[in-house]
Amino acid sequence: MKKIIFLLALLLASTIQAQYYYIMYVSVAPEDVAEFERKEMDYWSEVAKSRIEKGDQSLWALMRKVGTAGNNNVNYAFVNGFPSIEKMANPSWDGSSLGNVNPSDAASPYEIYELHNYKILNSLNGDGKFYIFNYARPKNLSGFISENQKIWMPYHKRNIASGNTGMTDWGMGYRMYPAGQNESTVMTWDGFATLEDAMKALDVQDWTPPKGSKMSQYDPDGFRLRVIWEQLKVVQ
Repeated sequence: MKKIIFLLALLLASTIQAQYYYIMYVSVAPEDVAEFERKEMDYWSEVAKSRIEKGDQSLWALMRKVGTAGNNNVNYAFVNGFPSIEKMANPSWDGSSLGNVNPSDAASPYEIYELHNYKILNSLNGDGKFYIFNYARPKNLSGFISENQKIWMPYHKRNIASGNTGMTDWGMGYRMYPAGQNESTVMTWDGFATLEDAMKALDVQDWTPPKGSKMSQYDPDGFRLRVIWEQLKVVQ
């Protein structure tokens, strides 16, 4: 019981201005890729921009998966950020933001695979182009979160400031929904300027954790999945 109370307190106190986001994973047929990217970046990003200007949303990003990671047909993802749970739970898309474009003509050819809701616990924001999404289900969730806040965030902040690794961003989110025995409970993301920098970050040949890390105890099995995404367009 004490562990549950501590975890809840940690989640509530982790950030003064908590924000939320969902990741919508979608599948686009090869023959529809060009149309999909054009419509999303030319039309629907404008709708998101209008929502952001009204304060109903804080972020919209279109991501393209690098390679074929994961046992599914997902090849793109939308990241939508919100200033509150209320805004995330009640999204409204105003077609008038499309201007003279008929909503039916702007219909984008994709199928939704899954939608995951998260609460942002911490973030170091930058202008990355490639992002590694790290999905985890740690044995000790409160320990995992606490160490990321106290050890890993300063560690990544120093790496970003140094400019030696190509790292530009970092963040951590707690997965709110869906939840279950076989689902990840938390994800972190690492942003990089280039695909090469992201690949180098996955090369653990000469890698050692920062001093004081107990991650081998908190998350002994490591990340469940790590996937690289290319950010095609972001509006915020």
